[in-house]
Amino acid sequence: MNARKVLGGVELATSLIRGKYVISEVTGPDSAVVISDGAVLQRDGEIIEVGTYDDLRDRYQVDEIIGSPSYVVMPGLVNDHFHVGLTPFQLGAPDLPLELWGLSRMRAIDVDPYLDQLYGATLMIRSGTTTVQALHSPPKGRGPFDLDISEKVINAYQESGMRVSYAPMLVNRDSLVVGAGGGEDEFASQLPQELSNRFKSLLNRSYLPAEEVIAQVDDLYEKYSRKPSERVRITVAPSNVHRCSDDLLVGLRQLATKYKTGIHIHLQETVYQKLYGLRTWKTTPLQHLRELGFLGPDVVCGHGVWVTEEDIETMAETGAVVCHNASSNLRLQSGIAPVNHLLQKGIRVALGSDEAGLNDDKDMLQEMRLALKIHRVPGVDNAPPTAHQIFQMATVNGAYASWFEDRVGTLKPGKRADLVLMNLKNIEEPYLDPDVSIVDAVVHRGRNIDVDTVMVDGE
Repeated sequence: MNARKVLGGVELATSLIRGKYVISEVTGPDSAVVISDGAVLQRDGEIIEVGTYDDLRDRYQVDEIIGSPSYVVMPGLVNDHFHVGLTPFQLGAPDLPLELWGLSRMRAIDVDPYLDQLYGATLMIRSGTTTVQALHSPPKGRGPFDLDISEKVINAYQESGMRVSYAPMLVNRDSLVVGAGGGEDEFASQLPQELSNRFKSLLNRSYLPAEEVIAQVDDLYEKYSRKPSERVRITVAPSNVHRCSDDLLVGLRQLATKYKTGIHIHLQETVYQKLYGLRTWKTTPLQHLRELGFLGPDVVCGHGVWVTEEDIETMAETGAVVCHNASSNLRLQSGIAPVNHLLQKGIRVALGSDEAGLNDDKDMLQEMRLALKIHRVPGVDNAPPTAHQIFQMATVNGAYASWFEDRVGTLKPGKRADLVLMNLKNIEEPYLDPDVSIVDAVVHRGRNIDVDTVMVDGE
């Protein structure tokens, strides 16, 4: 059978990507669809069929065969929480508790957003990441939203070839100092007059009334909805509950509903954020979002380290997703998210590298391995996440959370050919018991140096 197809007079490119194993999808905590001596047939970026290499080779004539029995073929990974290319540490901000770390970041130099995100994309691709949820903030002292900067960031990902779910991070209050007594206004009132004026001048340039922020961001969604791209999604990202007024949160909720897109919000990353909610609203920030009618299956809660039992029940009821950022939470002394409990309650969990990752290198394979190991609490009755669940977080769940579920996350007919070939040499040698599943082997032993080929849309 000829796999080639002509569309509009143009013959579409076809290829057969083969490996000793093809991981099509993870289906449960200890189960996956894996094809031994398998292959993926793609045509013009779309997966046409997945099966054994011999069968597909015999039935289809293709332009190119990629891979060999020395590889495992798997879905491209999804980094569902990412901010910058050059890390805060590279820019002079040491690892500190989040509330102090944010202040230390203010002294960093401004970096060209296009080059910065292109650098970050390059590092992510190196570890097999093909899709990213990019949460971007304008340089300090600028307004809460800048269309030119947003376009530079999006262009960087388009140039890299990655798939991007882009959201400008939006605030209209208290980005540096919070408090039930007035936050930044209260803090400014306690400073000497000259310092108070300088402090307020800097922050006032970063804030606009909620209706102006919403109107500006609406322009971005309107623009990209007129010229849709297979590789670009625009989502909504109120930075954090305490950094947004209620009218901004409600307005952004309405905006997401209008454009049928997703929401990503930082939530209870530190104990201080939780305490702020208890002092200000007499409840947690997540419960405050529930009271506003904000939550739903299209909402991703970044971090969720300090969620309560009631919060977890609420997330399960509303279908909200949690993005787990293990490296960041360790580096900034935020804590360890209750992932075991989240999974037990059936809450969907995705993975992200946040600002840096463990080694400043955006390595999602390492992030997966850390997430696998860090939740192994003592006791024979405490079941940690399995390698299959971690793999699912970095593929299927990440695709859902980044608003690309219809395109990526699995290697199945109709999905886009976003995939990774990893060399098995370091994973299997000098010996690997044949009863060890390839999913377990990749999560436990796979490293970015094993990544040989990364494809998006079959390219």
